[in-house]
Amino acid sequence: MSGDVVTYWLIAQALGIAGLPMARVLLGALPDRGYAFAKPLGLLLTGYLAWLAAMLGLAPFGTPLIVVAALVVFGGGLLALRGDRIARPAIGIVAAPAPGVHAPALRDAITGWLRSNRATIFTYEALFGVALVFLALLRTREYGFVGPHPWGTERPMDFAFFNAIRVSAMFPPHDPWMAGYSINYYYFGYLLMAAVSLLASVHPATGYNMSLALIFALTALGIAGMLHNLIVLAQPFAGRLPLGDHQAADPASPVDPGPPVTSSPPVTSPEKRAGALRGWSTAGRWLAVLLTVVAILLAGNQAGTLQLIVGDERVVALDGPQLVSAVAQALGGADTIVLPYPAHTGDFGEITTLTRTDRVADFNWWWPSRVVWDAQPVWNQEMQRFDNVRGYTITEFPFFSFWLGDMHPHVMALPFGVLALALALHTLVRPLPPRFHHDRLELLLCGVVLGSLYMMNSWDLPTYVLFFLAALALKTAASARPTVARQGDGGAPDAPAGEQGISATDQPPLLRQRSEQETGSASSQPAAPYWRAFLLNTTLLIAACTVLITPFLLTFTSLVGGRAPLIDLPLLGALTRVVGFVGRDKTSLHSFLIIFGMFLIPLAGLAALLSRDTARWLMLAAGIVAVAGIFIGFPLAALLPLCLAAVLLAWRHASRPADAFAFGALALGCAICFGTEVIYIRDVFESRMNTIFKFYYQTWLIWGVAAGYATWRVTGVAGRLPGAGRRTVVAHSALLLLPGVTLALLVSGLIYPWLTAGKAFTEGTYAGLEGRTPRERTPAGAEAIAWLRANVSGDAVILEAVGPSYDTGGLGYGGVASSTGLATIMGWEGHQQQWRGGDPALLAQIAPRAADVATIYTTTDAALARSLLVAYGVDYIYLGDTERRTYPPEGLAKLLELGDVVFQNSEVTIFKVN
Repeated sequence: MSGDVVTYWLIAQALGIAGLPMARVLLGALPDRGYAFAKPLGLLLTGYLAWLAAMLGLAPFGTPLIVVAALVVFGGGLLALRGDRIARPAIGIVAAPAPGVHAPALRDAITGWLRSNRATIFTYEALFGVALVFLALLRTREYGFVGPHPWGTERPMDFAFFNAIRVSAMFPPHDPWMAGYSINYYYFGYLLMAAVSLLASVHPATGYNMSLALIFALTALGIAGMLHNLIVLAQPFAGRLPLGDHQAADPASPVDPGPPVTSSPPVTSPEKRAGALRGWSTAGRWLAVLLTVVAILLAGNQAGTLQLIVGDERVVALDGPQLVSAVAQALGGADTIVLPYPAHTGDFGEITTLTRTDRVADFNWWWPSRVVWDAQPVWNQEMQRFDNVRGYTITEFPFFSFWLGDMHPHVMALPFGVLALALALHTLVRPLPPRFHHDRLELLLCGVVLGSLYMMNSWDLPTYVLFFLAALALKTAASARPTVARQGDGGAPDAPAGEQGISATDQPPLLRQRSEQETGSASSQPAAPYWRAFLLNTTLLIAACTVLITPFLLTFTSLVGGRAPLIDLPLLGALTRVVGFVGRDKTSLHSFLIIFGMFLIPLAGLAALLSRDTARWLMLAAGIVAVAGIFIGFPLAALLPLCLAAVLLAWRHASRPADAFAFGALALGCAICFGTEVIYIRDVFESRMNTIFKFYYQTWLIWGVAAGYATWRVTGVAGRLPGAGRRTVVAHSALLLLPGVTLALLVSGLIYPWLTAGKAFTEGTYAGLEGRTPRERTPAGAEAIAWLRANVSGDAVILEAVGPSYDTGGLGYGGVASSTGLATIMGWEGHQQQWRGGDPALLAQIAPRAADVATIYTTTDAALARSLLVAYGVDYIYLGDTERRTYPPEGLAKLLELGDVVFQNSEVTIFKVN
């Protein structure tokens, strides 16, 4: 195991080096110059170039192509840093030499920055290494249902796609569970993980488990980078009151300073900036970083604590009054909890009482991922009526995913979602908004980062593009405001201790001159309507995102849109094929706070602290609407005024990028969660289950990052407020308590990993990283799968038994294709119905294909079986224990007539069709 971890660490470092120049080009105005995001960016760009070359037929996908792609990324980044026209000084990238300056100047600038920031780099790398080792160790532990084996729940699907891409020479990669067709799913994340595993040259199952460890570590590193950058950016004014309050010390003063008049915070002397930094503990900053990483990636929601208190996993299905009653009785010491009225559920039946058990010894880790329960009408045959029965929606969180081991698109997209957040923060930090019609490289990089999210996890695309465009709009509008000349204002952001974007005095003369020219022209000339620049940038960005993923779009059919419209009218018909309307199913307030309370409380606290005038009234309105919503059945309506307040606060704090980012994140999360109460994406489930799942998962990450900053920010401000004349004693006390409440909720959230990972390390068994599918559990089965991997071309088609989705019997249906990446006629029917839901013609083929597989194995008519083998292009037939248990021996006897035996042992026979 240790050798595999070291190999993956080395590959991650190599990809980080390859991506570091491009990170400095794309994110150079951030305090860490994009270092924390170099690894995911290097992996993303390398994978994209390799994918594009294979899609265009320029080269086969494999290790040589991946290495060449990484070298191109590295070389292109160095050229970009050296080119003054590309590495524009206006974004404060680095002291990049102008044309004609020799490479040593660039090298000296980079090495000088690395030396001066070695403590930050060391901390980043230590966190990355610890995260990689921790998750790798966790994947080696076998504890009950969880272990390193890529089987169970939907891991077979993930393993199948992962292996299919590993063996696909040309793209699009073939569908291992539907021979003759390409994968119709968001496979780009699998491609990135497959690329790393090919570089590492490890066993496929080891590569699968190490991919999960790599995703975890990259996400931890990205979160650390976000918090570090946010805190450094905020430190010069972390203890200040809201903007303009220094002008209105008298609470009765009618003066409203309005929006800030400059897009950059006031510049102070280097001595004052250094003094401000010295007043803040570096250890405190990194403690905030560490706690945020823990909150997002290790903590669970509060359902684990509730299960521990009440002693019954069914607590997640209770409504508000039932939950309050259950907790009160549990705290009172009752052994049997009697509910005030029955809870009718589809999964637990009718619940009238809860029996308390030892939940530490028998903790149910599954149900905390199902916290929101909607009322669903179910036909009661006996009473001849519809009864309202509660059914769960999926509310998973990151640690649940890493604990379970499902390497789904929403999990693989995590580090690249953080990369998109960094892109939005960088837009707020830079002195001037981008000019995509001039900065073509920046446009291409933004297009790849944001556009690839669709190929990786389509649910992420609208969220992160919207956030980036919101940051772009805010920066563009703020830059269009007329500036007021002030002594000492060099036109650059207030840079704490040299860690923010390069100040004017830090730039070489040529760069300083050009930066001053651009900034000066923006101040002296009449401001053009900012919306024109914003629309131009938006149009170019959307066009770039679309063009850069066009090869994917041309070979992909959307998973939704194949259903009959809800409203059969022009335009509305097309819309309602994709979007449905939520009825009376509304998320309860207690369920929402169980999931997001740990993040929402510090964010709302920061908003309340920095609110003035209109924003403060909107905050008050949010509280009133929340209370009223409980009685009208729509408590999350409170998110709408809270969203408006956050938008207003982001606008007012545009000159403070960290605050603006936090409020933008709050607004985005409110908009997302409010939207799921009104509409849902129509998929095969025809409910909002998946919509809640995918959008809440994003909100956990976005709000988690912003909440970590908000907690640090409020902690810094609480002790610096003026006396009671400015804030009441109650408000002052509340601010002091807020970080404590947040910390208490974090500790409560850590009960989940304690009762899962903690028990796996203390009570589980070591199983290594090389997990096994059911087809490999016996030595004979493992030998057969190893033979296929070593001797059969990746484009071959193999026949194996078809069985029910999820393979609850553990026979390994779909396991030959999943283990090898080879295509089979039909894998799991239920999943193919999800992937082909947007193509009625292919959807209609699924059931006949499964029937044809059964016919080939069961019929005694060799001619009929042969005709079906030819029709599907089958090259090999697999006959193992699963086939013998599934089909009668009379039909299996004729397989000798259909092919030659090319492999045989005590359990498995493989025929090559002749």
